[in-house]
Amino acid sequence: MEQRLHVTPSRLFRFLVTATILPAACFPGACKSEKKAPAAPPPPVVSVMEVVPSDVPVSFEYVAQTQSSHLVNIQARVSGFLDKRMYTEGAVVKEGQVLFQMDAKPFRVQLAQAEAALAKQEAALETARLNLARTKPLAEQNALSQKDLDDARGQYQSAAAATEQAKAQVESARLNLSYTTITSPVTGVSSSARQTDGTYISPQNSLLTTVAVLSPMWVNFSLSENEMQKYRDQLERGLLLAPKDAGYEIEIILVDGSLYPYTGRMTFAEPSYNAQTGTFLVRASVDNPDGILRPNQYVRAR
Repeated sequence: MEQRLHVTPSRLFRFLVTATILPAACFPGACKSEKKAPAAPPPPVVSVMEVVPSDVPVSFEYVAQTQSSHLVNIQARVSGFLDKRMYTEGAVVKEGQVLFQMDAKPFRVQLAQAEAALAKQEAALETARLNLARTKPLAEQNALSQKDLDDARGQYQSAAAATEQAKAQVESARLNLSYTTITSPVTGVSSSARQTDGTYISPQNSLLTTVAVLSPMWVNFSLSENEMQKYRDQLERGLLLAPKDAGYEIEIILVDGSLYPYTGRMTFAEPSYNAQTGTFLVRASVDNPDGILRPNQYVRAR
């Protein structure tokens, strides 16, 4: 009897799939496909640095305020009428520059009177000298008494003293005349005029203006008692080293955060603490040739 193989659709599908896959597995290249092992990473680069202890600069910052190193009050030395202001307010004035001119006519009259009085006394002195010169030999010959000689000598000495007094009055009058021309004793920036032209100047209103020297400029700042004690402790423990001869270098930081181009040196420290604030004042001096810093300006000192 003839037997027939009955193939179902599912068996046919499995057969076809197997027949398609198995021959591919016998390709020469397919039998050797294996994943390559990843390459080993290169050894890390290590740098070696020797650690050596060394000193580094340390800085501290404080709120500071500038001050003119030489602030001069320009005052009238004589009483009289103020004729004219001779400078521009707020401008930089030079040493010896005329700032104010007072009415000099009364002082010229006083000088002339003093010179006339001196001439009178010099004439009296010459007369007394001649009289003494005549009296002395006559007294030696007993032609005149000792009293006459003493009187002549006394008149000469009195006339000499009066002459010296007259010379002093002339010098005083000459000085008063020179004081009518008021000049600046320093080079610096001027302030506004306190008195107007035509004002009568007396000891009560003798202040005319001020002139502030701009270079060098002082920079003042304060250290608290706690800060100072901490600084001393670090010095004792060797954490800080003070500069030789207390030569602390001061840098100035302006209000915009920029660094002032000139450095200064500490020149003064208050010997005692302020009783109200518990701080003591420290002052640094810094060159200011360009006039960038002005008195009473707030900066930071480093």
